[in-house]
Amino acid sequence: MKANATMSDISCGARASAMAGAFTAVTGGAESLCSNPASLVETQSPEFTAVYGRLYSGLSDDSKIGQGYFGLALPFSGKYGGVGGASWNDTRLSEAFSESAYSVSYATSVYRGLGAGLSLKYLRRGYVSDDYTAVDPVFSDGYSKGALAADLGFFYRPAPRYGLGLALRNLNRPDLGLASADRLPVEVRTGASYAFRTSLLALDAAFAGQDFNVSAGAEYSFQRRYALRMGFSAGNDSRRSVNLGLGGRFGLAAFDYAFSLPIGGVSGTIGSHRLAFSFRFGAEADMQSAAELAAAAELKRVQDKASSQEAQIRALEQKLDAVGRQVQSAPVQPAAQPAVQPAAPAAAETAVPAAQPAVQPEIVKQIESLKSELEKSRAEMQAIKARAAAKPAAAPKPAPAKPQPAARRTYVAKEGDTLESIAASVYGDPDRWPEIYRANAGSLGRGGEVKQGQVLVLP
Repeated sequence: MKANATMSDISCGARASAMAGAFTAVTGGAESLCSNPASLVETQSPEFTAVYGRLYSGLSDDSKIGQGYFGLALPFSGKYGGVGGASWNDTRLSEAFSESAYSVSYATSVYRGLGAGLSLKYLRRGYVSDDYTAVDPVFSDGYSKGALAADLGFFYRPAPRYGLGLALRNLNRPDLGLASADRLPVEVRTGASYAFRTSLLALDAAFAGQDFNVSAGAEYSFQRRYALRMGFSAGNDSRRSVNLGLGGRFGLAAFDYAFSLPIGGVSGTIGSHRLAFSFRFGAEADMQSAAELAAAAELKRVQDKASSQEAQIRALEQKLDAVGRQVQSAPVQPAAQPAVQPAAPAAAETAVPAAQPAVQPEIVKQIESLKSELEKSRAEMQAIKARAAAKPAAAPKPAPAKPQPAARRTYVAKEGDTLESIAASVYGDPDRWPEIYRANAGSLGRGGEVKQGQVLVLP
């Protein structure tokens, strides 16, 4: 039996489906587990998603294809950080055929703006015994087959409005054949996204064996609550589809709907429908959690910087000792004209340490400079630790709001401000915008948009 197309369908949720699957470079919370595990890295609060789908309705043989999906994304705090996830995706054809995928995922930041993610999956394909399958030799050894698979993903955000994604799915080519081998091909997906003030554009390209598919999606948000979506996809074998959708977020809960209509490759259907419900946990505590994670990341950065400086100082001190030993052990060269004996000692004195003024003072200068920088790094570490230690004592129950200004710095956005300009103004380094982004991800607009008068937490 050959692999079914639904195994390569990344549109587990309604939002991704409405955008025609152009989701590799889009951060979608618990829905990201099907598209690119690395895009989980920007998830700031725990999220649960449940999806029901009715696929290819109205087929002439009255086949009923249903889909169910549950996904959970859970950010980790502490030393290792990162975001974990788990999902279950099941597609069934009229109680005759089913494909299921159980996965666990983990994503973490590996550099500024760059995240990596890994998904381990158990795939299962099953058939129901009936009068036809009972006599088919294909099913002589059973009616189901399962296999393990792995996905690897990368997500890079070079600037708040840009996103780039790469996902490698089914890296080990799992075998789901019954009577003979049927290995799923390795699928390579690349994507890019760009966020405007109230909208999002995304483009994906996918390649699996001899198959390819290109998809484009758009999302428009208004009133900071509602969203309209559309997408188009096209591939080989005349596969094409038009997709539409809408969504709304109400407090911690969100509802999304997607409609997909094939206009090539599949005939005799009036389209597919997906309805999704998602719920975020601890939205009010999200800002504090993100600030703590940002502070931990900042402390780790300074600690690594101090360790590097200490290593450089040790290396330079060893080099200085080696130069000193070399100078002391160097033989004294006699003067070229020894006729004038009193001048010989002076000449020898200048000849022996001749290399010393050219090398040793420069090394000493570098060591002193590094020691000065190391002292600054240590002072910065102490300041970060002091801020972290002050937070529990700064929030007594009788007046929790009063000590807040001492524990957390804030910034009031001005007209024309961006995350880069704020980072340049506050830290003197525009490349530190991801720290502000992570600390305020729950309140920023799409693509990191900052509004005039908005109060931002500064990690």
